Amino acid sequence: MSGRPAASTTRPRVLVLCFDDISTDPRVIRQVRRLVSDFDVTTCSPGPQPHPQVEHVELDPSSVRPRRLIEHHLDGFAREREWFTWSYWRIPNVQLVRRLLRGRRFDAVIANDAETIGVANRMFGARRVHADLHEFFPGLPVEDSRLGHRQRRYLRWLIRRHAAKARSSTTVGAEIAKRYTEYGLNPGVVTNATHYRRLDVKPTRQPLRLVHSGNPFRERGTEETMRAVAAVPDLTLDLYLTHNNTSDREYLVELADSLGPRITVHEPVPQSELIETLNRYDVGIFVLPPTNENHVLALPNKFFDYVQARLAVVVGPTLEMARLTRDRGLGVVTETFDEPAIVAALSSLTVEQVDAFKRASDAAAEALSSENQVEVWAAAVDAIVANRRSLADALA
Repeated sequence: MSGRPAASTTRPRVLVLCFDDISTDPRVIRQVRRLVSDFDVTTCSPGPQPHPQVEHVELDPSSVRPRRLIEHHLDGFAREREWFTWSYWRIPNVQLVRRLLRGRRFDAVIANDAETIGVANRMFGARRVHADLHEFFPGLPVEDSRLGHRQRRYLRWLIRRHAAKARSSTTVGAEIAKRYTEYGLNPGVVTNATHYRRLDVKPTRQPLRLVHSGNPFRERGTEETMRAVAAVPDLTLDLYLTHNNTSDREYLVELADSLGPRITVHEPVPQSELIETLNRYDVGIFVLPPTNENHVLALPNKFFDYVQARLAVVVGPTLEMARLTRDRGLGVVTETFDEPAIVAALSSLTVEQVDAFKRASDAAAEALSSENQVEVWAAAVDAIVANRRSLADALA
C-alpha cells in the first residue's frame, strides 16, 4: 500500500476499483484525475500508484495462497456445473479485495468492468456503487465451443446478478447503453474521448497522408485498409501499431513491405505523444468489420484521437462512428466494410474535401473531448454521496 497526502476530514471518500493496471488504462486514469479535485480518492488495482494524490492499494494475485489439489478439483466441478457464485468468489483479485479492504469505509465506489462489481456491492453496499462498463460484456467474442458458451453465460450472469444491482452505471456509447437495458441497467454514457488539445489545422497537400493507430489484430480490418490504400494513387498510409499480438503485427509488417513504400508500419508512440503525432497527417482511418457484437456497437478511443488531432476521418458503417461522422461532417463513411468499398471511399477524397473535414474536426474537438464526458462520473458520485447524506439526516 503506497503513501498518500493527509486525508481530508470533510471531503467524501471514493474508491476506484479496477482489476486491470489503472496506470495503463486511459479511461480509468480520466476517472481518477477528475475525482481527485473534489473527493478523497483511493485506488485499488494491480500495478503501481496511478496518481500522486491518491492512496493506492495494490492487488497482487500471486500473493493469494495457491490452491490445494482438492480445491482445484472443487473449482473444476463448480465450473462444469456453472456454479457461477462459487467460481466468482474464488477469483484471486476478488479474494484480495475482500482481504485488503476489509473494514474500510467509502462514501462511493466506482467499480470498473464486470468482475469488480459483485465484490464492491458485497463490501460497501450496492447503493454506494457506480458501475462503469467499458464494453458490452454479454457480447464479448467467445470461441464456438462448450467452454465458450459457458463463458458467455457467465458474463451474462455477472451483469444480471451484480451490475444490475449497482445504484448507477455508465458505458462507452449510446448503442451499448441501449443493449444493457435488456439486462436491467439504464447506463449513462461516457465516451472514450481524450482530453482537449489546442492544435492547428494543418493544410492538406497531395499525396494525402492517411494514418491508423492501435492494436494489430487482423480481425479489425487493418489488412483490407492497407490493400485499399495501395490500390489508390496519391495516398500514403502510416500505421502506429502496438505489440499486443506479435504474430499479427509481423504479418502486417510483411504485408506493408510487399505493398510498397506508400504503406509504412511504425513503432507505437506513447499516449502522451499520440495526438501530436497524428496531427502531422490528413486522414485518420478505421474501418472495423462487424465480426462480433462489440465491433458492431463500437465507439473507440481512436475515433476521438483523430478528431483531437484535427484530421478528416474515414470509417466503416459502424453505427456510432458513422452517426458522429455524418452528423458533424467529419469525413466519409464507406458503404460496406470490404476492400472495394474502402477503395471507393478513398478514391472520392479531394484536397478541398479533406480541408473541410479537418475544419469540422477542429469545430467539434472541444465538444467531443473528455472534459465534457468525465462530469458524468462526478455527477454519479455526487448523487451517491448526496443520497447517503440524506439517509443519514433522516435517521439522525
